[in-house]
Amino acid sequence: MFNFAQNSDMGLSKAKKNTKLKGHLLYNALPHVWRELRSENKIEGIYKKKAAYISWMVFYVMRPLVFLQNLIFGKRIAAVDLSKQQPIFILGHWRSGTTHLHYLFHKDPQFGTLSNYQSFLFNIAMLSKSWLKFILSPLMPETRPQDNVKVDPDLPAEEEQPLSVMSIRTGFHTWSFPSNRSYFDKYNTFKGISAEEKAAWQKDYHKVLQNITLFNDGKPLVLKNPHNTSRVKELLELYPNAKFIFIHRNPYDVFVSTRHLMFRAVRAQFLEFVSHRDIEDMIFYFFTHTMKKYIAEKDLIPKENLVEVSFDQMEEDSAGQIARMYKELDLPNYDKAKPYFDEYLASVKNYKKNKFRNLRPEILERINREWRFAFEEWSYKIED
Repeated sequence: MFNFAQNSDMGLSKAKKNTKLKGHLLYNALPHVWRELRSENKIEGIYKKKAAYISWMVFYVMRPLVFLQNLIFGKRIAAVDLSKQQPIFILGHWRSGTTHLHYLFHKDPQFGTLSNYQSFLFNIAMLSKSWLKFILSPLMPETRPQDNVKVDPDLPAEEEQPLSVMSIRTGFHTWSFPSNRSYFDKYNTFKGISAEEKAAWQKDYHKVLQNITLFNDGKPLVLKNPHNTSRVKELLELYPNAKFIFIHRNPYDVFVSTRHLMFRAVRAQFLEFVSHRDIEDMIFYFFTHTMKKYIAEKDLIPKENLVEVSFDQMEEDSAGQIARMYKELDLPNYDKAKPYFDEYLASVKNYKKNKFRNLRPEILERINREWRFAFEEWSYKIED
């Protein structure tokens, strides 16, 4: 149950609780990225302390290690060739079941994934796969606060966060500065973007994947990133033979679960005050523009390279659905991977999913009106 702030004093009080210094994702940002973010956005009031600490981490703690990683591994990263083993992209809006799919594919030893460890320390993670991980482990929670999913340094993560610490070109920065939607518009949905800016984004994103591939000793990658859901056209320009898995979920559940995610996890990354109503507006905006662009572009994917699945199908029969994906996408070595899938599915059979569906009448009406296209696309029933 959520209590929605009705005035600025209550909202500001809640904001103060979310300015803790621990765990901001920009601690590992490259200096030029943090400089540009600060020049393009205002950081005021209680958020100045958090920004000052990020600056200290970026310029004095991380920068020497970043220089060392580039010196040792820069040429090796740039030499990674992805043309012969193109990625598998797991797409879907936030809170649609993408993590469960990612964890399943992570169990297949033939594939590489971005780990939480590499994600959190992306610009220096190559320096050590042991002692840095040992230092990081005690700082990580056992479960994600938004959904009770287990977290440890070796489990898979989303590559948008690493992109955000080495590039200004990512919609992820709208999650730090929600009033600035230009990051999302330009680098998630590619609206108002020049050809040069788009090419620069593709170069930055490709470099992230080269880095992840080298860290995984050259294995083909399985990548889960909700930001990519609206980038089908741009990803195909980079990786024309890539394979895609798209998962969708009842829009009502997506809304309440995404709102929970924003309040429990994402809000800690804000570097400006954002009201509860603003957060709800963000959810509507992100879903509408992300999903409409996916629907408009999914036919660009060769039919043999795309599988669509619902959250409910995965919940009812994960084993059967993962077998279908391997068959329809012509992925090798399913028989070898199946014991790992079975073991993982047995380990999560008692997983308790968060249960909440508290929709105010005006929110229900707005979902029905603004997201009608999604109900119609995937045959979900609209409630009165």
